[in-house]
Amino acid sequence: MPNGSGEKAKGAILSRAVQYIHHLKENEARNIEKWTLEKLLMDQAMGDLQAQLEEVKRRWEEETMLRSRAEAELEALRNISSKEEGVAGTKRRNLDDNDGTSQSQEGGERDGKRQRTD
Repeated sequence: MPNGSGEKAKGAILSRAVQYIHHLKENEARNIEKWTLEKLLMDQAMGDLQAQLEEVKRRWEEETMLRSRAEAELEALRNISSKEEGVAGTKRRNLDDNDGTSQSQEGGERDGKRQRTD
């Protein structure tokens, strides 16, 4: 810096440097506030999403359990139905067999009666 004007220039430079440092500190403080607020909002949003996720998981487990119960009941009903069909088929066969025997016996009795009356 030439001659005696160097001191004024140094003072101006130092003054501007101090102002710039204050400006940086203010920006840093604003940014910290902004980031802190954003972090709080993000944490709240994450908490809400976590709660929603837990609710969906709980509902999923309930639906899975209900579906399993319904499938078990359906299987039980199918088993009962197939057993009933098997019993009904056996009864029908027995009835058919008995009806044939009864009819032939009745026919024989009628023939016997006819023979007696004849």
